[in-house]
Amino acid sequence: MTDKTTLKRPILSPHVRYRWDSLRRQHQLIFPEGMLILNPPSAAILTRCDGRPLDALMEDLVTEFPSAKPHDDVRDFLEEMTRRGFVHEADPDD
Repeated sequence: MTDKTTLKRPILSPHVRYRWDSLRRQHQLIFPEGMLILNPPSAAILTRCDGRPLDALMEDLVTEFPSAKPHDDVRDFLEEMTRRGFVHEADPDD
């Protein structure tokens, strides 16, 4: 992807929710049209999309995954999640 996300405070869209399915042992993103099964890094990103500043989200990921340099990958992932309507900019009043 060439354009990086401009999200400053990513948050899951109102019609989307994350869940851990303990029976299937998988991270899932649930939305009205279906379900997306997430790998652990994707789940780590999306569970932090709670309206916190993007820089804080990145710092938290670097703390959890110290050997990774996630910045470009996280931005690309968030751009795709935004394009799909799963993530959007948090309301500045929240």
